[in-house]
Amino acid sequence: MMWTENRRSDPERDSILEKWRDAVRDRERLLEALNAYPDPIVIYDADLHLVHWNEGYAASVTDNPEDLVAGMHLRDVLLKAAANGRYPHATGREDEWIREVEASVRAEQQWEDVELDGDVHHRLLRSRSSGGDYVVIRLNSTEFVRQKRSAEAAEARLIAALNAYPSPFAIYDTDDCLVVWNDAYRDSMTDDEDGLRVGMHRTEAACVAIRAGKIAEAIGREEEFMSDAHQQATVEIPVQDLELTGDIHHRILRSRAENGDLVILRIDTTELVRERRAVEQYAARLETANKEITYKAEHDDLTGLGNRRHLTERFAEFSGRRSAKGGEIAALHIDLDRFKQINDTMGHAAGDRVLVETSERIRRHTTGDDVIARIGGDEFVVLKYLDNDSNEPEELARTLLLELAKPTLFEGRECRFGASIGLARTPLSDVDALLINSDVALYKAKRHGRGQLGIFDSSDLQELHRNKALADDILRAVEGAQFVPFYQPQVDAVTGRVVGLEALARWDHPQKGILAPDAFLSVATDLNVAADIDRMIFEKAITECQSLFGQMPDPPSLSFNVSAKRVHDGDIGAIRDLVHTYSGQVAFELLETIFLEEENDDFLFQLDCLRDLGIAIEVDDFGSGRASVVALQRIGPDRLKIDRRLVSPVTEDGNGLRLLRSIVDIGLALEMGVTAEGVETREQADILAQLGCDRLQGFFFARPMPFADLVAHLGMDDEDRNRA
Repeated sequence: MMWTENRRSDPERDSILEKWRDAVRDRERLLEALNAYPDPIVIYDADLHLVHWNEGYAASVTDNPEDLVAGMHLRDVLLKAAANGRYPHATGREDEWIREVEASVRAEQQWEDVELDGDVHHRLLRSRSSGGDYVVIRLNSTEFVRQKRSAEAAEARLIAALNAYPSPFAIYDTDDCLVVWNDAYRDSMTDDEDGLRVGMHRTEAACVAIRAGKIAEAIGREEEFMSDAHQQATVEIPVQDLELTGDIHHRILRSRAENGDLVILRIDTTELVRERRAVEQYAARLETANKEITYKAEHDDLTGLGNRRHLTERFAEFSGRRSAKGGEIAALHIDLDRFKQINDTMGHAAGDRVLVETSERIRRHTTGDDVIARIGGDEFVVLKYLDNDSNEPEELARTLLLELAKPTLFEGRECRFGASIGLARTPLSDVDALLINSDVALYKAKRHGRGQLGIFDSSDLQELHRNKALADDILRAVEGAQFVPFYQPQVDAVTGRVVGLEALARWDHPQKGILAPDAFLSVATDLNVAADIDRMIFEKAITECQSLFGQMPDPPSLSFNVSAKRVHDGDIGAIRDLVHTYSGQVAFELLETIFLEEENDDFLFQLDCLRDLGIAIEVDDFGSGRASVVALQRIGPDRLKIDRRLVSPVTEDGNGLRLLRSIVDIGLALEMGVTAEGVETREQADILAQLGCDRLQGFFFARPMPFADLVAHLGMDDEDRNRA
């Protein structure tokens, strides 16, 4: 009987065992799941003794996971974490810190932000299970904290910039609620530093100004000015002149941004109003005032030089004098080099200083009979009347080139600029076309680089006509998408395998065939279509290379030359959409004509935006004199490309080899890849590989080629691509 009962109980025992095994497996799966979660998770029992934890939690406490043992009290775990330097702010005050943590636990504080070593940040999420267990999940909030910090810094810079602006400025949102304003705007509205607040409606802000007596016209008419009808009527006025108390006058400019924000800018017109009133009130002084206005109309406020109107009048005088008495006239057209870059990188105040210094240097080397005029932002003209056929204009031009090449100081910093000069003189030029021809000569000088003198001759007009025809062709070519990418392979210096391609612009001219950039780039830049050509090359190259390499596990990188203007003006959204369609690495090569060391924070920000898109940054033609090691450290490129002019002498003399080795060492020291361009022989390739260049590019391996030739060069057909 006993044996039978035991036999009956076997299935029941087996069921219990199976349930026990299931429970064990479920527990093991739970622990595996906890360990698979990258962020720390831990469970303490109701008495704060350690029960379960994952590997992420162990790593956040100690370098040795065996330091954690089930049953440890929370206090012991915290001591272990502090001892391992996981909480820098707890060092030296461990007991106090632990009490703070325990207080948070007792207070049932559901979340808490903590900072760990190395600027790492976690958000702790605490909860109690139904059984009383204390559960803590840590979320890695490092990126969020850093982005928030960066955004707060950017906002602080914006506010500081607005406060530096002397005129009142404010922005209201689409609901006409106050968003941002500067100190000058607040002072124009109220004497109370806290009188304005974010979210205040425009009508409420206006009432604050009216009650504070800031608007002279509203005194005694407060109710009328504060009425809804009056406020609605004024907001529709784009330009409004306003009189404030104390005989202060402002011109209010209102406009709506594309997003609906109302932007209000006040310009202090007090002096203008008072001058106009003075002219009207003092008729006896009308003649003097008229002379002052006339002088201002013909002269530049900043430099005191004559302006274009003044130049026209004095040129007419010179022409009449030549007709009556003989003699000749010379015109020097001066254009400053790098002026825009100084404005962009050092500010308009520095640009103004350069303009004033330029005018003073020109004055020092001209006579009282010469005419000096500033006819544009950074353009000057000097007219000289000559009694005989002398070389004074040429001597003056060369002197000014030397003088204007000298730097000037602004707030302790050097402003390096320079000038290009075009010279035209009668009788070689018709007198009526003298100023136009001096401009032609200036264009001639600029084509030969910065700091050059161009002298007009009759052949320049023919070239001008040729360039006009070329410009028309280029505009038609842009509309007809005649610009195409050519590809030059980059090979691994060790294996010789093609690991990258540089996309180069070529013009597929319908009559002249394939043209290199030398045939069109300068004119395209003058036409302001170079960016359109860049965009065309970028889009076509991405599309073609994706079709060829898109299925490869490791497609070759694709690099493009970009200018500083392209970086500043680049449409990040459009670039992102295109970059993400190519499976391989995309790189932007910064032309070394960019003055990398002097580029401002906006330029560096744009580079960071490009990096965020996954675009690698390379410095092209390194060694040609524009970039320094400081600049490399500042922008942190991923790769250097050594100028081909430094590669060719590597087999000819020891100096060339030593120089090249130094450049490669710089790149390697800064943990950058190094590409050598212009490799034309096997000997050069071997030496460059030994020096540490990891990529090589040049005619020895392949010339730039169209897409169809690239496919043939790589030996890939449709079947190869599909198989890849």
